[in-house]
Amino acid sequence: MAVLSKEEIGQEEVEKFYQFCKKSIDMEVASYLEACVRCGICAEACLFYMGENVSGRIDPTLTPAYKADLLREIYKENYTLLGRLKKLFGFGVKIKPEELKEQARLAFYTCTNCDRCTKACPMGIDTPRLVSIVRGALTHAGLTPKDLADATNLSVEKGSPLGVDTQTFLQRLEFISDEYEVNIPIDRKPSEYLYIPSSIELMKFPSSVASAAKVLNRAGVSWSMSTVAHEATNFGLFAQSREVTREMLRRVLQGAKDLGVKYIIAPECGHAYQSMRFIAPNVFPEEWDFEVLNIVELIDRMLTEGRLRLKGKVLKETATLHDSCQIGRRGGVLREPRRILKELAEDFRDSVLIPEHNICCGGGGGVLVIGDADYYRQKAFISKMTLFDKTKARTVVCYCANCMLALTKSSQELKRDYRFVSMVELVAEALEEET
Repeated sequence: MAVLSKEEIGQEEVEKFYQFCKKSIDMEVASYLEACVRCGICAEACLFYMGENVSGRIDPTLTPAYKADLLREIYKENYTLLGRLKKLFGFGVKIKPEELKEQARLAFYTCTNCDRCTKACPMGIDTPRLVSIVRGALTHAGLTPKDLADATNLSVEKGSPLGVDTQTFLQRLEFISDEYEVNIPIDRKPSEYLYIPSSIELMKFPSSVASAAKVLNRAGVSWSMSTVAHEATNFGLFAQSREVTREMLRRVLQGAKDLGVKYIIAPECGHAYQSMRFIAPNVFPEEWDFEVLNIVELIDRMLTEGRLRLKGKVLKETATLHDSCQIGRRGGVLREPRRILKELAEDFRDSVLIPEHNICCGGGGGVLVIGDADYYRQKAFISKMTLFDKTKARTVVCYCANCMLALTKSSQELKRDYRFVSMVELVAEALEEET
């Protein structure tokens, strides 16, 4: 199951890449590859392309449609008359090793699967799906970027990309419980809700975990964390390894079944929500019998039902909102965080007129962990800054820990003074005192 990161590329890797792409082309994928008319509209929707453009440089290879061009050539060679004739007469697709290196740069460094290009495309082409096939083919050939491969393998071996094994998980929860004076039930049976944090929160934003626990306790629900399902993030999606994706979801499934829960609460983590809400039911169609909610969705539901009450607006300064692409644009949770933030902030200024148009943090899809992708992540952040600066807000509320980490890192690297805060932490701070 190990994900490889080979430095040398030979004919074996080229053949594996080619065959994976060929087998991945079904009718839907073929329709996307045929429908592209190379209008270039998707370029202006891509944060990486825009970031270079704002810096005064135009790089046409960052156009989303271009990132699937080699896949398109493989499609034509196998499924069109002209492509077959060209191959018959010796003019078929000939992939050079340096072209696969370029594919790795385009698919892993300059795409977060944010889906903004799909919304802009007049043909509705799901370019992130096409790029995901390219990622999967590269991983199948053993060409995953080393940083990403290491983190993915750590997920399988230790249980999390940051190496949080069961012992470390329990130690961190004990620390959080003591430090923030909050009760955190572990492996409590039966429970109605299973809350699964990400290791980014556990190790870098422990106050987010404490805040989620305070919210769940105050809502009065029967909930627990699990030593079996203790990692929400699924790096199998970043590497596009079906085996790793399935294994990480199997652990979540086992933990949920052990506790007998009805609901799984995904944390402030975009890909965790995607994997558990939309992918897991297809991987385990007979066994996945849970309602999956993001913690922001749950809070919004609890506030609407009156099970949580806020004492007032705790955010005094001007604030704006950063949307997680995987929870928001792809997951459809866009109105909920805005309703909550209006209850929390005295001066909330949205940076976009249409929530679906918000821009990615630049570190999603595994880009944040790939050191060689730092240049592109920083350029992407320039696109993001234009939205922040439009609102004149220096405080940015987030509902994804990976986004918060990526934005904080890019902001520090570019010497900006934004402050990024967790929405769940704000909610915990604003909870009405118990009477």
